[in-house]
Amino acid sequence: MRRRRSMILMMAMLLSLATIAAGQEKKVKVGLTQEDWKYTLAEGVTVREATFFSDGTPCYAKFFFPKGFSNAGKTPAVVLAHGWAAVHFSIEKYGARFAERGLVAMVIDYRGWGGSDGFISTIEPLKTSDDKRFNRMKADVIIKRTRLIPFKQVEDIRSAISYLQGEPGVDPDRIGIWGTSFGGGNVVVTAAMDSRVKAVVGQVPAIAGKNAQPGPLPLTGRLLEDAIKRARTGQGGEYETGFSTRRLVDVETQQLVAEYRPFRYVKEIGARPVLFIVAEKEELFNNRDHAYAAAELLTGPKKIVSVPGITHFEMYIGEAFETSSNAAADWFRQHLGAVKSAESTSRQH
Repeated sequence: MRRRRSMILMMAMLLSLATIAAGQEKKVKVGLTQEDWKYTLAEGVTVREATFFSDGTPCYAKFFFPKGFSNAGKTPAVVLAHGWAAVHFSIEKYGARFAERGLVAMVIDYRGWGGSDGFISTIEPLKTSDDKRFNRMKADVIIKRTRLIPFKQVEDIRSAISYLQGEPGVDPDRIGIWGTSFGGGNVVVTAAMDSRVKAVVGQVPAIAGKNAQPGPLPLTGRLLEDAIKRARTGQGGEYETGFSTRRLVDVETQQLVAEYRPFRYVKEIGARPVLFIVAEKEELFNNRDHAYAAAELLTGPKKIVSVPGITHFEMYIGEAFETSSNAAADWFRQHLGAVKSAESTSRQH
């Protein structure tokens, strides 16, 4: 029963819009608009679009380089990951701010979202053998953009780290990750799995799993029916979701999100520094069961910044944005270190 309640709470957080409590005077913001996404580049900050590959799928990234960036230097860098059903536009302003503060920022779209390609599969089975490692042939394919698979998003963040390590002028040993909302859970899992991550920031982070019962999630009802349908036909059902924008995702997502428990990975982060930035009036979940509970398990440098008087989506705008973006930039600058010039780098070697 406890497990069922935990799953219901998680679904309510991720699969529906927040509602306004009776008698509440202030209208709750339930998404971001294009006006909220706007930002101005600081003098000297430059940008570049790029394509990185995750499990062979081309994915979109936008780079923000600080003033004076040099390919001969060693600048610390950060991968930025968006939240539930969002796109890179909604968090570009954070990349711009990090670059203004002297960091290289790589803002990404997960597979199937924004500017990234989707999941590719063939319409008809291509029967072949292992006699040849490569077979050249034509085939009709399906490119799916309705899949939201948490662990695939973690893979995408890790692939972005790999791309970033090969970027001239970036210090491959000083890379941090920043994730917001559902992406805040993703960066916890990524850090637990990837030793290359040297600093973490989770903003309004959904770190589900604290109250989950041990063992696997019971697969019953509609989720079981859909799993059977996918296995037998190759396609399950779909439903509409999203905050800032609405779109269809597979019913499979409900199962995979319910099985996704970032909280269980917190201890694996070890002694690496983690900052959580939370909204005091968070309405999508209980901060005590997410950021605060996770922080209790962390053994390295840790900090929680609670932005007063705001709700989940108000974190991205106005003074709350100024507070959250600068707190994150300060954290990365503190724990990733300053920019190393080409001259100082040559002396070290």
